[in-house]
Amino acid sequence: MEGLNIAMKVACQKGIFHGIKIPYSETLISHLFYANDVIFVGEWSQDNIKNLSRVLRCFQVASGLKVNFNKSRVFGIEVDMSDVTRWVAPLGCQLASLPFTYLGVPMGANMKLKKH
Repeated sequence: MEGLNIAMKVACQKGIFHGIKIPYSETLISHLFYANDVIFVGEWSQDNIKNLSRVLRCFQVASGLKVNFNKSRVFGIEVDMSDVTRWVAPLGCQLASLPFTYLGVPMGANMKLKKH
């Protein structure tokens, strides 16, 4: 996973992948790791999605670790769902929506509700 971490950092530094900048900070987030799970976070553009796919395929060839795109999900936040559907198809990922649960924690849920 360290190899993928370095590949993503280089991709961001070279402008190949555009992560999300934290407001009022210089911090840029492009990916988060937990054990063998990864969450990629980036600007919503067709180029960003294609380039992420290319980085993942290069990682797969270099490391021998197969990325299971069938188990992967893509979430489009405040994006037209037809765009999400069209752009996700070439990746072989499934389309998903908020809220969802990650490691038992609700993501994208209304945290003001008692149940969350």
